[in-house]
Amino acid sequence: MSKIFKYLAIAILLVFAAWFFYNKYRVAPGLDFKKLNLTDLNGNPVKFEDFKGKKLIVSFGASWCGNCISELKDLTQIKDELAGIEVLIISDEPLETVVKFKERKSYPFTFLKMEQSFGSIGINSIPTNYIFNKNLELKYEKVGEINYKDFSTLEYIKKQMED
Repeated sequence: MSKIFKYLAIAILLVFAAWFFYNKYRVAPGLDFKKLNLTDLNGNPVKFEDFKGKKLIVSFGASWCGNCISELKDLTQIKDELAGIEVLIISDEPLETVVKFKERKSYPFTFLKMEQSFGSIGINSIPTNYIFNKNLELKYEKVGEINYKDFSTLEYIKKQMED
C-alpha cells in the first residue's frame, strides 16, 4: 500500500512541475502595457497608448536571442504584406546595445527600451509576442518564435487585427 502512495505522490509532483514550467515558459503573461516604462532610442519616454489607432505586433526580445533574430528577419522579408501594421521590438537590454543592434541590422521597426527587466513583468522566455488591433485590444499572444513565412499563420494574425 505504501508503494502506491509513493508512486501517486511522485506522479502528482511530476504533474505539478510540468504545469508550473509550462505556465512559466510557454504561456505569455497577462501584462498591463500601460504600466511599462518605455523609452525610444533617444531616451524619450513612450507610452503604449501613443500607438492607439495602429495595428501592432509587439515582440519582447534581445539582440543575443537567435529565435528573436530569426523572427525579425522573417518580419523584414514580409513587411510589404504587413502594410499598415506597426512592429514594436521591446528590449530590456542597455540602451546602447539596442541602438547598436538596430543600426547594425537596419531593421525597419520601432525599437523601444523597457526600464523593467523581463523577469519582473513575468516574461521568462523570449521572444514573447502580443498582437493588438487598432483599439489596442489584445488579439493574440505567443511565447516563442512566430513563423510569419507560413501563409496560414500570417493570414490568421492579419484577420485577428481586423476586429
